[in-house]
Amino acid sequence: MATQTESVTGFFDQVFGNIRKASEANVELQQELFRKWSEHWPGVPQVQGGYAERVQKFQKDWTKTVKSLLNRHREVLDEEYGLAIDSLEEAFWLAQSADPQEYAKRCESLCRKSLDVMREAGEMQVKELQDAFNKMSELMTKSVS
Repeated sequence: MATQTESVTGFFDQVFGNIRKASEANVELQQELFRKWSEHWPGVPQVQGGYAERVQKFQKDWTKTVKSLLNRHREVLDEEYGLAIDSLEEAFWLAQSADPQEYAKRCESLCRKSLDVMREAGEMQVKELQDAFNKMSELMTKSVS
């Protein structure tokens, strides 16, 4: 059943990908056609030095960068929620302790795991912030040059 669903999903992904590519090509063709037509109209100011192309390239690069950052952020959030769910399950397991020594041992384990989860979450967030800053600064320096 899963392979059938995956094949249908893959099929739709492929169809939507082809539609997206065709739409992008259509928009580019329309823009180029409009540029060519407007060259011959008197009174229409002409863009000098390829400024419009640089702005469009920057916008495309910006869109790709933001999309990749958001996808990575979603992955990090999924990881953090998974770790939180594991900690919650362990906390429920803690209540099932029979004797005080076992309870103390499980409490210590839960505390250590909770601290590790918070440390890992903080490290992931700092790493994501650094990656985002690096990508944005790279994009800005690339667009200026």
